[in-house]
Amino acid sequence: MTTLASPQSSPVQTKTLAALQYPNFRLYFFGQVISLSGTWMQVIAQGWLVFHLTQQEVWLGIVAAAAGLPSLLLSPFAGVLVDRYPRRTILIISQTIQMLLAFILAALTFAGVVQVYHIVGLAFLLGVTNAIDAPSRQSIIVELVGHKDLSSGIALNAIMFNGARIIGPAVAGILLNQVGPAWCFAINGASFLAVIFMLVIMRVAFIPRPNGLPPLKRLQEGVTFSRRHMTIAPLLLLAVTAAIFIVNISTLLPAFADVVLHSPVDGFAAMSTALGVGALLAAISVTPMGRRFGRGRVVMMMSGFVAVIGLMVTRMTEVTPSVILMTLFGFGIILQFVTVNTLIQDEVPDEFRGRVMSLYTLAWFGFAPFGALALGSIAEHIGTPDAMALFTLAGGGISLLILARSPGVRRLR
Repeated sequence: MTTLASPQSSPVQTKTLAALQYPNFRLYFFGQVISLSGTWMQVIAQGWLVFHLTQQEVWLGIVAAAAGLPSLLLSPFAGVLVDRYPRRTILIISQTIQMLLAFILAALTFAGVVQVYHIVGLAFLLGVTNAIDAPSRQSIIVELVGHKDLSSGIALNAIMFNGARIIGPAVAGILLNQVGPAWCFAINGASFLAVIFMLVIMRVAFIPRPNGLPPLKRLQEGVTFSRRHMTIAPLLLLAVTAAIFIVNISTLLPAFADVVLHSPVDGFAAMSTALGVGALLAAISVTPMGRRFGRGRVVMMMSGFVAVIGLMVTRMTEVTPSVILMTLFGFGIILQFVTVNTLIQDEVPDEFRGRVMSLYTLAWFGFAPFGALALGSIAEHIGTPDAMALFTLAGGGISLLILARSPGVRRLR
């Protein structure tokens, strides 16, 4: 029987690039780099298109909430599914559906008939697939690299994600200026072919761990394990707090770039790219920073750092200083939460991995969009910069309070 007490995480020893020695991980890595670059192109183009169609910050929040509602409802159940069925198969299905949704949005935009309610509906359907796709992607890493190089796999996963976060917005900024958003959506759809092909040709051994319990009991078992665990519980609370408050300032970047910086395309693309540059630097720094300071201390330091930098961003009125600060913001938030992800995966036993990571997915995809909806509504009344500042202060304060009450997290190595 798995204990609910928290073992002290061992110090990080593996090298950052160690996971690339595994053929399956290499296939996954390069396929995802291509696909995620397309995904970030769509994120940028969709945000620009929503604000272009509506000129209202609240619609940015509505679209984000539509994408998050399925995760809020389905993520915990998805964890049960991920623990029971091959994750590679689940990913092939979910990625294929996401490809089709991207092509539909491209077709509507090419035809000149796209309306904001089309984007809301497609965002909702994308959220349904993400509710299952995200915990599968988080959980499959251990199957690709094993426990010995798990931290390397997680770090490279973050490097892959945030490298795409640089490529996608940069290309999207060019395409938005030259040919419009429809091509961003179409290229995103085509980019899914790379990761689907890689998933099809790789061979991953999956050993289901049925425990005889019905799905609802298995779900309850996973929630109970997470709630009682002395380090996983506060780490999940940190993820929820950051997802609702801190990360959501990026949701309003289309409005901030337009209304405050007066650069709706170039300024927005530059800030989004800067966010990705900082995030990529953070992903590269995760292992050495964890070794030097201890991973629990890294989480604590970045909680304060991100709040201060985020507040400074909201006071900017020029593109260049905003871009510099967004680089620092991206560095802090990704360093913090790649470390949180690694700590959770180090702490959780394999039989609970899918269910616990579905709760982590719930934090990011389930709760975050409703924070975005609230932020967009508040911005309509007090202005975009002040609403962003309010959320940044709230998120930083709550995060530091959670860490103050969780000495076990601060001591994690």
